[in-house]
Amino acid sequence: MEQHITPVEAGLTWAIGKRRRAEGGFLGAEVILKQIEEGPSIRRVGFISSGPPARSHSEIHNVKGDNIGEITSGGFSPCLKKNIAMGYVKSGNHKNGNKVKILIRGKSYEGVITKMPFVPTKYYKPPS
Repeated sequence: MEQHITPVEAGLTWAIGKRRRAEGGFLGAEVILKQIEEGPSIRRVGFISSGPPARSHSEIHNVKGDNIGEITSGGFSPCLKKNIAMGYVKSGNHKNGNKVKILIRGKSYEGVITKMPFVPTKYYKPPS
């Protein structure tokens, strides 16, 4: 998340308390509450990609070749044994399973939008 990204765009709406959503009155409330109501223009998504790991500021293109977003971070996942990345895409392009092209060092590589977290959580829950 950066200064120009809101919690709604980052998929962190759950972190905004119910009281704050109802009352507003916090910094950025006008923009954030509007995005909660109407939906954000961009969304944070996860990717699994082929080729080299995607790095920050790599462009994301749809299958038609239109620029739809940018990678914010990426690397190799030892658990999945695949390259993973996170980035922001225009709303409407954020569905799981959408195929994309990720531009890395001037070359286009296949990628697919996937659910996050990439690895399912296995928290220990003591018996009740």
